[in-house]
Amino acid sequence: TNLAQVTVSAAERHQAAAMVIPRIDRTDDGARANIGDSEEDLDEPRRQQYLAVLQFLHERSLFDSLAALERETGVHYNDGDLPVASVLEGSLDMFARYRVETAAATTADEEELQLVERGVCCTGPCPAGVQAVSLRGNVTALAWATAEYGELLALVATADKCLRLLGPDGQVLTETTALSSPVLGLDVSQSADDALATTMGGEALLFRLNRHTDGGWSLELKQCFKDHMKHVSSGRFAPAKESTENGDMKHKPWAFVTVSRDHQAKIYNTEDSADGDSMFILAGTVQLAGEVTCCCWVSHETFVLAARDDHNLHYWDVASGPNGTPARRMKANLNALGDSVVSFAVLALAVSPDRRLLAACTDKSRIVVMRSFTEKQLRNLYGATVEEYDVPSICFSLDQSFLYATSSLPQRTIRRDSGDEVTVNHMCGEVVIFELRSGEPVLKLPCHQKAVRCMARHPTSEHLVTGSFDKTVRFWS
Repeated sequence: TNLAQVTVSAAERHQAAAMVIPRIDRTDDGARANIGDSEEDLDEPRRQQYLAVLQFLHERSLFDSLAALERETGVHYNDGDLPVASVLEGSLDMFARYRVETAAATTADEEELQLVERGVCCTGPCPAGVQAVSLRGNVTALAWATAEYGELLALVATADKCLRLLGPDGQVLTETTALSSPVLGLDVSQSADDALATTMGGEALLFRLNRHTDGGWSLELKQCFKDHMKHVSSGRFAPAKESTENGDMKHKPWAFVTVSRDHQAKIYNTEDSADGDSMFILAGTVQLAGEVTCCCWVSHETFVLAARDDHNLHYWDVASGPNGTPARRMKANLNALGDSVVSFAVLALAVSPDRRLLAACTDKSRIVVMRSFTEKQLRNLYGATVEEYDVPSICFSLDQSFLYATSSLPQRTIRRDSGDEVTVNHMCGEVVIFELRSGEPVLKLPCHQKAVRCMARHPTSEHLVTGSFDKTVRFWS
């Protein structure tokens, strides 16, 4: 290329630049070129953003830049268009303070986790009683049915529509066999007097656990609720409120929540009946966009829901709405970057004993540990495998040093020379124990020949009980 052929005079260069960005006389509205968005086409948030930048340019006497931006945006700034001065600078200062405060809070959270004693994880088969209790059907749900330290009583549901109370030696203390459909979820109240069973048929069943003076037990069906249209996958009692009865301190259940594949959560609370006994009634319904997968309580008044096709955890107050109805409290985004992409489903929730930490187990083999009532992620735990059809269980240790999580291993087989296939790993269901301080798995406990369907920690000790589709229940300590 001959550079002499493209050489232009300074006047020609100035004229070319003026054609690209024309100068504007701010006093002559008729000289405004019709470029970019018109002020009428802008939504109000975008218009306010432009005004904040224009205000900044005006306060700095950058009138050429101000005129150019007015031309490009179609927004014209006059003194008084914004209620306060220096909106842009104030916003930047606010964001800077937020980052400093957030960093300080994150540091404080990390220091708190580092103060947790590391301890030694030595969970193994329970020395008391038999190691495995064999049943006639696949185990679908279980829960501890005691409030006493060292007492090993587990309420167990199986696919053959039975509900049994098991002792540590495997004996069936009492059972109910007249259920209309299999139980999918179990929870027992803090006093261990009431049990909540949620079923495949859409029912929520409330049982009374009766301990007789002769040492015997019975399960009494107190109430049956049929408010859901599809499977009721889970239900949880609210933390009990203390009350005095005949001079004794009692912990009576006063509310519970159930979640279903019908995209709803139902909230029930108590009212006193004519005979003085407390009965539960439906107090409200929460409707979400997707199937509600799990729930837990983070305080006496607030519960948390997770749903499919949803990247948020939903916090609801049980009775702060009009006429004592449930009211949304907040949403917590599970995406660390704050975006709205849905790439996982939360299948299990657990809250720490002091209710300050919340753990969410996803179908992508990831457990997110968060500060309750915030979006702050403290740990992301990897090492517990969730297969396509698994229903995982998670729970914290009593001192919050560890987190227990169920995990599935693929069953491996080898073919012998004779052509027969032999299973190599007989224990495909395991419990992975994570140390919260480091976020690392510190123990993998082989439990069952098939996937672990359910797991629970004893309310007053580190005993575990696990149930599986291999038709066994096992106790661990």
